[in-house]
Amino acid sequence: MTLRNSPLMTRKNGVKTWPPRWTTADQEKSDWPIGEVGTLQQIWMHDLFDSCLFLFIEYDGFSYTGSIYFDDPMFCYDIYTLLQRKVGCSIKEIGDLDLSHLRLLSQSTGSVSR
Repeated sequence: MTLRNSPLMTRKNGVKTWPPRWTTADQEKSDWPIGEVGTLQQIWMHDLFDSCLFLFIEYDGFSYTGSIYFDDPMFCYDIYTLLQRKVGCSIKEIGDLDLSHLRLLSQSTGSVSR
């Protein structure tokens, strides 16, 4: 199970969270990239939003931001921890990551501590 095809990356309402939709203030919306593009520059999790991650990428000379939302805060934290180690990697490479071990990590910890 990869990040791209994990059922945990689809919210209960059916919305797929991967890949994020990329946005920037530096270009017209029609020029924003779509899909698994760019290189991860930073991953950020707000203290008050335990089910949302903000990804910052560079692609074709521009910086973009995307957000991914989760139904499960512990899974969100697992993805956050994983992506922290993948800064500098391509978004395509990140989409290929095996996630089979992450559910076990969340279930074994029982709680999230940041």
